[in-house]
Amino acid sequence: MAWQEIDIPSTIRSLPYHDGAEHLIDTVNEAIEAFMLADQEVIENFVTCDFHLLDQAMTWIQQNHLLAGNRFCELGAGFAAGAMLASLRGMESVGIEIEPNLVSAAQDVADELHNDAQIYCGSIVPRDVEELAEISLEVRNVTTDEDDVYDEIGLELDDFDLFFAFPWPGEQGFFETLVDARGSVGALLLTYRGRDGMHLLRKV
Repeated sequence: MAWQEIDIPSTIRSLPYHDGAEHLIDTVNEAIEAFMLADQEVIENFVTCDFHLLDQAMTWIQQNHLLAGNRFCELGAGFAAGAMLASLRGMESVGIEIEPNLVSAAQDVADELHNDAQIYCGSIVPRDVEELAEISLEVRNVTTDEDDVYDEIGLELDDFDLFFAFPWPGEQGFFETLVDARGSVGALLLTYRGRDGMHLLRKV
């Protein structure tokens, strides 16, 4: 595995939000609150990240011309806030989430906002990568038993230029393995690490 770590400065918190980002984030957060209060099955590993910081990190990445192309993929998308923030920027944006209830709720928000992010229900793990099938057993709520969602999307992992994920503690390596196995050279992997903020790697 060959990765270049790119330091994201703490000063990104002073960057202005992208046009429309605050309204989008407010709308997503309201929908998440309603979802959590609704009388439905609890999704235990559904935790939201700092969407404002994500928006600022994406601004910093674009300002520093780090992107090799214009395609974005949110892995384990939840409400797909990252995918929708990328779409606001004119990126060809995809979110992949395995929980149907979350996909439906995320699509409702995207429709309300007239956002072009494409949200798909399925596993983020491609079917033909043996090491991923093995390592996915150690990751919460990841399966390889369903159809390959990338066939439905019409794109493969190596077609994307920027990936975003919010891994649970100890699961960062899974996402690195995923992108390393099928991502293209030059692809960026942005992850949110709670109190440690955003972490950025480039595949080399």
